[in-house]
Amino acid sequence: MSADRIYRNGRFYTENPSAPWAEAVAIRGRELAAVGTEAECMALADEKTQVVDLGGKVVIPGLIDGHTHPITVARTHWRVRMPLTHDREELFANIRKYAEANPKETCPYFFCENYFAEVFGDEGPKKEDLDAIIPDRPARIQDFTDHACWFNSAALDLLKDETGEINIETGAIQPEFVKDEKGEYTGWVREPFEEIDEVIYEKLGWYPPQEITDDMVDPLLDYFKAHGITCMMDALTTGEDSMKYFFEKDRKGELGMFYDATSILVSADRIDEAIETARQWQAKYGGEHIRVNTIKFFIDGTNELGDCCSLKPFANDPEGKDCGSSYATEDEMVEVMLKINDAGMDFHVHTICDGAFRLMCNAYERAKAQRPDNWTMYLTLAHCELIDPEDMRRVAKLGIFIDWSTHWSGGYFGDAAKDYVGDRWYSMYDFTTIIKEGGIVGYSSDVFTYQEAIRANPFIGMQTAMTRVDLFMPLDPEKYPGSVRPPESAKLPLDELLRGYTRNNALRMRLLDRMGTIEAGKLANLVVLNKDIFAVPAEEVAGVDAEFVIYEGEERRVKSELDIQRG
Repeated sequence: MSADRIYRNGRFYTENPSAPWAEAVAIRGRELAAVGTEAECMALADEKTQVVDLGGKVVIPGLIDGHTHPITVARTHWRVRMPLTHDREELFANIRKYAEANPKETCPYFFCENYFAEVFGDEGPKKEDLDAIIPDRPARIQDFTDHACWFNSAALDLLKDETGEINIETGAIQPEFVKDEKGEYTGWVREPFEEIDEVIYEKLGWYPPQEITDDMVDPLLDYFKAHGITCMMDALTTGEDSMKYFFEKDRKGELGMFYDATSILVSADRIDEAIETARQWQAKYGGEHIRVNTIKFFIDGTNELGDCCSLKPFANDPEGKDCGSSYATEDEMVEVMLKINDAGMDFHVHTICDGAFRLMCNAYERAKAQRPDNWTMYLTLAHCELIDPEDMRRVAKLGIFIDWSTHWSGGYFGDAAKDYVGDRWYSMYDFTTIIKEGGIVGYSSDVFTYQEAIRANPFIGMQTAMTRVDLFMPLDPEKYPGSVRPPESAKLPLDELLRGYTRNNALRMRLLDRMGTIEAGKLANLVVLNKDIFAVPAEEVAGVDAEFVIYEGEERRVKSELDIQRG
């Protein structure tokens, strides 16, 4: 049979170890019919075949975002977004400016993004400061990490019960409403999940947009598509309405990518419920482009807020005893993983500090030992900001997958974590030993709000991981020469990053038979680059982009609203 289309005179970086480069590809239907020399591909041409001359352009496999949050981002569409600053007075001025631009009549609950935790130090922000700016309605200012927030008194009053206390159940990770020495709420809250906002909405009799719509989702999906993403994992699928939305979008032929959902494990004792949810969603909404085969869990919180699980006492603990905590024990994780394995599913775990990492490695090793002849579960540890050197070599040995959000590599969260992890901060975000030892690392964006959505561009992530310098908020050059986030030796090479965004993510997501490399028989998912990514300096990789994308054999040139807004 002849080919429908042949792309010739290109430089195809295949990610196929046995044939890393090709001159041409032939496409038949949605698949690659041939990959190799121009002569091999042109042998499939007839009078109906369209032949496209790429003029020597570099082509890479369709990119895969291994951990992101499309619906969580979509649901922030209504929130107020203001510029970020490390100056407290400028922050207060910005809040005042945006509150005036969004009055109570149109914005009865002022939910605004974002502030840096280090602006307020260890004590956190105070409600009195926010009261002085916004006294007329409840207000919430989101912490930059999305793991904390700052409420004014009007919001706190709505959250209190008849005793004057705040008791809101949110699952395994309970919010911490910080109190002062007098026992009064300060306005600072750690891990403020959406159940908190539901209380405010109900008492106000006002709700933000609830139904997921294209207006909310398409700006992010178009941004993914415009920058070469052809597959993503939703690492926090927030309910059945999300599944319905993506199912209908795919049914109408509008999704334009693969969507891998996750069923959230709220607490270890609810594993049966999480597995059953995944089964039901897969049965109702699964298909060629949509799959639900992964359970997601948080084993600890963040290093910046100290709600992580550390191997050593926190640097700011005068008694030298506080190592933080995990949201489940090692024994509980063993039992959870046995059940996930027996259900034929995979496990994806938010893992931040070195104590949490070791806990998960230990639990995985113990669980596998109980099923020596019947172990199929993939374990992915996401983020892994701090790993003890003794545990780095365990990744390859145990067969654990690592997911890293590349755009964090330049110090996106600043150096607030130093308060807790001390000098270990200088060894964070380093995966070089794991890679050298044969561990499989995949890459992702982990964008959570529209405030940070432009960071979902994988080429921005690649440059950041190659340089350890944040493109938008570089570290103070007086403290960190060249704004390079230590350790400089942790910079990642381009070939490793391309492999992580393609082959490695496809392998971990069990899609390598369909994508992740440019090989005959696989789907024709290709990114034709506007520049030779192998020739530009590391500091210019973010300027490389998709000139156009081929998805399942069809060319697409998507304009992104987020790119237009950014200019």
